[in-house]
Amino acid sequence: MSTPEENIKTILTDWLNALRRHDLAAVERRIAPDVFWQGMRENFVCRDRAEALEMLHESQREEHGVEALELIATEEKVVLGVRSAQLQEIGDVPLGGQIFQDFTLRSGRIVRIDEYPRRGEALAAADAEDRGTWR
Repeated sequence: MSTPEENIKTILTDWLNALRRHDLAAVERRIAPDVFWQGMRENFVCRDRAEALEMLHESQREEHGVEALELIATEEKVVLGVRSAQLQEIGDVPLGGQIFQDFTLRSGRIVRIDEYPRRGEALAAADAEDRGTWR
């Protein structure tokens, strides 16, 4: 099992930085071949690495106007929150300018991604409610 800090570094360096550079080969090395990605709606699903990479390739064609990021980690998950005025809805699911992704990691590889419209839902799903509060 990894530490929360190791998991945050994985998402920062091997996910966000690779996407920033449009380096899907780096993303491919970090996600498991059988990665499962559950999008906002039940029918928004990627069932393996090839489908996930195709979806990422399509989404990289547009700018997202990111204004803020939040990362909260546990020993096996990282919640990534993204705020952008452009994030208003996905597939008729209202987002209100934000989206949250729960990354499940095993042995440093992303094995699952779940998307949520609300922070509380994402933190609860990651069993990280107590980790997202600044003191």
